[in-house]
Amino acid sequence: MIELLVVLAILALLVGLLLPALQAAREVVRRVQCQQHLKQQGLAISNYADLLGSYPSGWNTLGHGWTALLLPYLDQRPLYDEIRFQEDGDGNWDSGRGNTLVIRKVVPLYRCPSMPLPEHVNSIGVRDRVPGSYRGNAGSDATSDDKSTVQVPGTRSLEDLHLNGIFFACSRVRPADVLDGLSNTLTVCESRTDPDFLKDGQSMDVWYIGSPQVDDCRCDGGNGGTEFSEFVGTAYARLNALKHDPTLPGVILELSFGSYHSEGAFVLRADGSVAFLADEIALPVLQALSTRAGGEPSS
Repeated sequence: MIELLVVLAILALLVGLLLPALQAAREVVRRVQCQQHLKQQGLAISNYADLLGSYPSGWNTLGHGWTALLLPYLDQRPLYDEIRFQEDGDGNWDSGRGNTLVIRKVVPLYRCPSMPLPEHVNSIGVRDRVPGSYRGNAGSDATSDDKSTVQVPGTRSLEDLHLNGIFFACSRVRPADVLDGLSNTLTVCESRTDPDFLKDGQSMDVWYIGSPQVDDCRCDGGNGGTEFSEFVGTAYARLNALKHDPTLPGVILELSFGSYHSEGAFVLRADGSVAFLADEIALPVLQALSTRAGGEPSS
């Protein structure tokens, strides 16, 4: 009996030693997969721009995000063909049919394996929405979704047109417009998605394809729609602000980039390359990488 107990104790010790190593190995695999997801998105974005002359718009007036427009270039043509590009009927994102069914579909390339969230979440009256891990880069000068909630003087909101990043309302940014250089400008970044985290009435939710709240957006300078942070983020706040600076206002936290990886997040550059940025990256450098024609030093 004593010998058996000794053997069991040794086995328990070995399991305790091996389990962290096994978990670390699994995370390495997940990180590689996450990196490859961004790499494939980069190829799709480049192909889109080559064929149509510009990058996809951040979102349009019907509530479709850049992730919807990119689907045919990610070998997701059948899913893209299910989308209804119309304002009412099956085009409604909360109608229970049509577009509502489309946003229930899991697209693995839009989800980082390290994100510890279920595949489907009920949110804003829509059942079984799929949380996403990646958001387009809208630049550095927006600190809120709506003009009415901007709390930092001199900054803008995602309602404004012509932001200084790549993806925003009805944007048509061309590769030639990226004057800072394709290798010095971010197109897509990871986000620390957490729909259950709520601050100041703002949820840290990221989705893809489409959204009922983004619908009603106007591209004539007028206001309409909200929660554009479901599709894009900004580099006004530091990387992984949700972890490191949760005292920030909720409207700023929900726009910040981040991830569930330790010590940083993956980003996609306009030249198609993927990099891992450390949480400690200087904020001016992160902001310089997020602008397409700011002329700031990015290193």
